[in-house]
Amino acid sequence: MSWDVFIMRFPPEVEAIDEIPEDWEPPSLGAGQEVRAVLAEVLPGIEYSQGGWGDYEGPGFSISTPVNEADDAPVAGVSLFVHGDSEAAARSALAVADALKARAFDTGSGDFLTAGCAQSAFDAWRAYRDRVLDQRGP
Repeated sequence: MSWDVFIMRFPPEVEAIDEIPEDWEPPSLGAGQEVRAVLAEVLPGIEYSQGGWGDYEGPGFSISTPVNEADDAPVAGVSLFVHGDSEAAARSALAVADALKARAFDTGSGDFLTAGCAQSAFDAWRAYRDRVLDQRGP
């Protein structure tokens, strides 16, 4: 089970995803090669598979992200699939968004992440994950 965060250059003036006009076209984050380079800067040691999946091992958490666009193809958005318990995970998601000059969207809560709420959003996801896993039992 992962905490899923989507990074995109969402319109800066919207406060909720349903405020985005239906005809809105997201601006590119850059070409595939550029986006992977930014991720490598923010997530040192990220490793990419042949299929374009990037895997990063942080202190107490990991992030998987598919960036399989060709080197020169535009990338509209980046998904981060976060696993683990470390509080550094929320900071890393925000760092990726900042480095890409974009915004992070928490798909679980349906809210944009900010420095003021990212940790509480991650904590809410951890609490949900723990409840679900506890209900499954051994």
